[in-house]
Amino acid sequence: QQQQQQQQQSESFIKYANQMKHNEKIQYRLPVEGDLYEKVFAVHDDGVTPAVRNKVHFFVGDACKLPLYALPKEEEEEGTDNDNDESKKSEKGRLGGTFDGVILANLLCRLPNPLSCLDGLAKLVNKGGIAVIVTPFSWFEHFTPKQNWIGGYYDSTTNEPVLSKDRLKDCMEERGFERIHVEQMPLVIREHQRKYQYIVSEATGWRK
Repeated sequence: QQQQQQQQQSESFIKYANQMKHNEKIQYRLPVEGDLYEKVFAVHDDGVTPAVRNKVHFFVGDACKLPLYALPKEEEEEGTDNDNDESKKSEKGRLGGTFDGVILANLLCRLPNPLSCLDGLAKLVNKGGIAVIVTPFSWFEHFTPKQNWIGGYYDSTTNEPVLSKDRLKDCMEERGFERIHVEQMPLVIREHQRKYQYIVSEATGWRK
């Protein structure tokens, strides 16, 4: 049920992103308190032209199956010409090929199998390319089975704490990446006008 809710939320994000890509103005409600809210609009900054917007593609994918997106695009083009809804097109080979830069933003600790994501990342990033991973390492069993956490637990043999940032470094180096940058990245999520979530994610840069 949790994964189904995440899927629905992702589809909603992508739906509105594609609407904005086509220069639609999106109205949404900003909570004030209780049932009270303000109506506000999401719009593009000045200078975001159609040419700029057309460089971006939004679609719902599976971060635990990243190798699908490394397939050559031509392998998937057949049979997709009649589907104009970008968010509904087949995931497999949607963009095609590999990439010089990939970012995983506040994603890793919301996956059922983070190591599958990292395995796929190694296949998706070109030699010399950069991967950026931003995560608060907020592990919860309703998102990630505990046996799949990459940190945030005590070692069953030594009883020593296993920190996610250390395990991530080991996992990325095993997959051919070198850590080239680390910083703490704070962010704020508004719940209503008097309540906010304050989160500090760790942002790391990795060169393959």
